[in-house]
Amino acid sequence: MLRARRWARRPRNTASPGRQASVYDFSTGWFATISKDSPVEVRLYGTEESVYTRIVRLVLLAKEVDFALIEADPFDGGKLPGDYDLRHPFKRIPAIEVDGMRLYETDAIVQYIDALIEHPKLTPPNAEDAARMRQIMRIVDNYAYRPLVWGLYVPVWWREGLEPAGEAIEQSRHVLGVLDSFFDSSPDACFNGWTLATFHLAGVLGAADSVAQGSALIDERPRLREWWNGLRMEPIMVKTRSTHTQF
Repeated sequence: MLRARRWARRPRNTASPGRQASVYDFSTGWFATISKDSPVEVRLYGTEESVYTRIVRLVLLAKEVDFALIEADPFDGGKLPGDYDLRHPFKRIPAIEVDGMRLYETDAIVQYIDALIEHPKLTPPNAEDAARMRQIMRIVDNYAYRPLVWGLYVPVWWREGLEPAGEAIEQSRHVLGVLDSFFDSSPDACFNGWTLATFHLAGVLGAADSVAQGSALIDERPRLREWWNGLRMEPIMVKTRSTHTQF
């Protein structure tokens, strides 16, 4: 069941008793609407430990969408559903199915969800802030994920306390500084309220802050640390926390 209710922290629209979600009709080129009570089935494929699966889970929970998490583990020793190549031709995670419509790639999934369900809107209305939001998401993908997760978190957490390489530490320090600069240039893109970039960054910080080396680097950015300390205790963050991360 799709629940398109506003998040409690957001102002409510009292003028309309019904809540609706918009779905794009590719045959007509128009958005159609579906009510919150429409029987829409959402199936998310991934693992609780996956950073990118968690990003999608956070967006779904922020939108108050009920969904089933189907175990799909492409890593060593893991298993994928027998028909998974039909859901993701490259056999990566996450992938999603919304009322029979299949989609993969985290960026495509979260932007579809944000367009599908009106409230709360996770893309800033201002064009510059929306562009900066996407810029932050690409920075996380291209420059933050590998050093912070695979460079810091994985060696320490999964490989019996192996020390991170100096290169990973310096790359992590640099990208955290770049991300921190958005507090000055475009705080509405990520930090002043929930956006898609908020959850993109949260998934990575949740892993990095689980090890001492990552925590120390976040501490070097007081604004980022203060913001993150608040976000990491939000109910949806706690709900999506895996047994392999502290946050």
